[in-house]
Amino acid sequence: MGRVVELPAIGTLLAVTDLHGNLADFRAVVGEFIALAVPGEPPPQLLFCGDLVHGPLIEPHAWPEHLGEFYVDQTPQLLTEARRLADRYPGQVHFLLGNHEHAHLGGPRLDKFHPDEAAYLERQYPPGEFAPVRQWLSTWALAAIAPAAGLAFTHAAPHAQITDRSDLDELSLGGYESTPLDAMASSGALGALLWARTTAADRAHAFLRTLHPGCGVAVFGHDVVREGHLVEHEPLLCISSSYGCHDGDKVYLRWDLARRAGTAAEVAREGLRPLYPHARAVYRR
Repeated sequence: MGRVVELPAIGTLLAVTDLHGNLADFRAVVGEFIALAVPGEPPPQLLFCGDLVHGPLIEPHAWPEHLGEFYVDQTPQLLTEARRLADRYPGQVHFLLGNHEHAHLGGPRLDKFHPDEAAYLERQYPPGEFAPVRQWLSTWALAAIAPAAGLAFTHAAPHAQITDRSDLDELSLGGYESTPLDAMASSGALGALLWARTTAADRAHAFLRTLHPGCGVAVFGHDVVREGHLVEHEPLLCISSSYGCHDGDKVYLRWDLARRAGTAAEVAREGLRPLYPHARAVYRR
């Protein structure tokens, strides 16, 4: 099982990050994807960059501003629809592992929304019925590359140090249950790919070159950017498609896979689209 998805050199790519159980946002981007699936045209590609699972359970009157738009966590239904979508469009829908999915696969137990988020989600399934979900999560990739476009995608910042692309295939997902959360970003390549919020330019470029010599821009999520995206410095483009943002600030990436990207700033300027173009932007300008 490979841990790096290689995207084709033609077609339109849509990429989103960090839905955290927001079914409405999931359906919004799926609607954009399906609209691109036109007979006779190159098949579109849809990439979810991790953290599809685990959302808050907070009443509307107590919803805090820093969580952005109010929503109800519908992770089980989202996962069901995501798998059906992948079955309907084989080879076109791709998933990257996030730190929240990793909590079900040997990662540290998270308590962002519940005392044990993995246990809370698993209890929503009848006995034995989460096992196939866990098996599916275990097949998700750690990175995706679009060599013709010069793009690479990870869940968190491309902080990992590897000597060869195949190093990602060798990583074990288990054994992190007791690792402190603040130590995960420095816990080897896996911890870096799932937890790092940023990295130095030279370290990012080294990781990208190792994945593929043609990759020069890194796209990722994990951190919340209220304005929808941030180019801290080249080659890093962090985007927020859902969690922690108001509807008018949520963005996704739409990119022609045959078009080579020069810089992260170019990708942000010409590739990012509002998820809800008619919603009022609170932070995005």
